[in-house]
Amino acid sequence: MSDDLQDALDRAAAAPQLLVALDFDGTLAPFTEDPADSRPLPAAREALDALAQLPHTTVAVISGRPLDFLRTVVDPDSRMVLSGSHGAEVDLSAAPGAGSGTRIELSAQQSDLLERAVAATLALVARYPGARAEPKPAGVAFHARPIADPGEAQQALEEMTAVYEAMPGLRLAPGQLVVECSVLGATKGDGLATIAAAVHPDVTVFAGDDVTDEDALAVLGPGDVGIKVGEKDSMARWRVADPPALAACLSLLAHRRTRAMTSMK
Repeated sequence: MSDDLQDALDRAAAAPQLLVALDFDGTLAPFTEDPADSRPLPAAREALDALAQLPHTTVAVISGRPLDFLRTVVDPDSRMVLSGSHGAEVDLSAAPGAGSGTRIELSAQQSDLLERAVAATLALVARYPGARAEPKPAGVAFHARPIADPGEAQQALEEMTAVYEAMPGLRLAPGQLVVECSVLGATKGDGLATIAAAVHPDVTVFAGDDVTDEDALAVLGPGDVGIKVGEKDSMARWRVADPPALAACLSLLAHRRTRAMTSMK
């Protein structure tokens, strides 16, 4: 962790109202062959639990995962604000007075498009042993990570992308050995904006690893802290190498925030 990032986290820790918002896969949790097996790193979970218990501090997870997955796997104690399906679902119940959030309601046309996208995904999964389909409330993801041969995995991703692109009305979200489509146009930036409007933070810390996280980074203000996890191009000012490095950042932030809240009493 650079000295500059440590200084930024120190300033964030002293904010009157702090929002800590994080992507899940590749950020809080390492990638796994089966997406259902993914879990936050223990150090990251410990830091988030500590932050979520502090006054004037909101912890949020903003992910492409469905909201139900985030509720059961990431936040079983209901201490966090959650946004699933790339900003299309928001659960604000952990933020007192913020309302219930937003949920997905598809039109008949969108439901039909989603059915066709799922069918096309399952057809391609059948052609590539190891590939997986992950249905979501408003979309579906094609995972090529389990395909043994790297060249075949890349070919499968390109084929799936072409199929999705040929279906008007789908929004594509490419990732690391995964391509996802949605019948909605929401982004993680929309999810972060909805959460920020509800909790009114003085400083927001956001971290993410993938292309879709750039939408959330784009809504940060000049006093906020945006962190890129990994080596991909990013507008983020700060960068860490991997999820364990981010977990170290969160542990530092939790320690400094606890100290700051104690001194305010």
